[in-house]
Amino acid sequence: MEHCCYRCNTLLTGDEISLYRKMVSRAATEFLCLDCMSADLNTPRIELEKLIAFYHRTGICTLFAKWENNEYAEFLSRCTP
Repeated sequence: MEHCCYRCNTLLTGDEISLYRKMVSRAATEFLCLDCMSADLNTPRIELEKLIAFYHRTGICTLFAKWENNEYAEFLSRCTP
């Protein structure tokens, strides 16, 4: 099932849905994309992306699959300007 941001109608990723459920409501059925969520939370998008990476890397939240080292390195390479 595909989900879209309820504000801007952008197609959402699983990570965006997971972060929304982690930060807003586990029972949510409508979600915001990272850009709309960052605007609502007055937080830069990169900080939300870092939070997603943290949950993937540590495996402390079951909403995010644990990353292996190579997946984390790949993420870091995408974030570096």
